[in-house]
Amino acid sequence: MPRVGETPDAVRARVAAALSSWEFMRDRVLNGGIVDPELKRLCFRFLADDPDVMDFSRFGAREQLALRWAQAIAWDSSLADDDLWSELHAQFSEPELVELGCAIGFALGQQHFERTLGFAPHAGLS
Repeated sequence: MPRVGETPDAVRARVAAALSSWEFMRDRVLNGGIVDPELKRLCFRFLADDPDVMDFSRFGAREQLALRWAQAIAWDSSLADDDLWSELHAQFSEPELVELGCAIGFALGQQHFERTLGFAPHAGLS
């Protein structure tokens, strides 16, 4: 049961700056930018506990690496050790790492916020 509004956007619309900031991030980082939006959505699905994403072996090397980093960002920062960073740098440029990390962190926060409001997690983000 939603606790503040009927949709996540209706909640954000209660504060114009929140809605504007959300739209900026959604359009320029979550759906846009230099990293393939499908790779970002795969990470968002992982954050939303999508059972179809939990078996990393189903994905290619780059996707597995992004999922491992999402896991480190969301659940266990100790997983972001020197070995993971070496692999990340071999597959992604530094601007891609910044964008992907920012997108993962932002999506995690949005999903947690929306859950506290009574909304189901949205892997594609609401």
